[in-house]
Amino acid sequence: MVSRRLARLARLDAALRVLAALVGTLPLAVLASVCLARFAPFAESTRAALGFSLVVPLWLAAMCFAFLARSAARAWGVCAALGAVLLALAYVVPQ
Repeated sequence: MVSRRLARLARLDAALRVLAALVGTLPLAVLASVCLARFAPFAESTRAALGFSLVVPLWLAAMCFAFLARSAARAWGVCAALGAVLLALAYVVPQ
């Protein structure tokens, strides 16, 4: 009885970690590339190309970290915290 419950919780935690990696990290990658494009000391066209070209590598790196999280709650918490910080940097902080 207890082992089935633990197995069910482990499957749920794994599924939520996968969901965090696939869905929760995309906004992080986009916001990080926006911040890079906004604050990089280059010409505007270079900053736009830099931000556009780094979305996929940043997303893959964030997905790897989400998969390596100890729990789904930690993965979602880190995604939410970093997302809030990057959102504030991208849209609230003056350039």
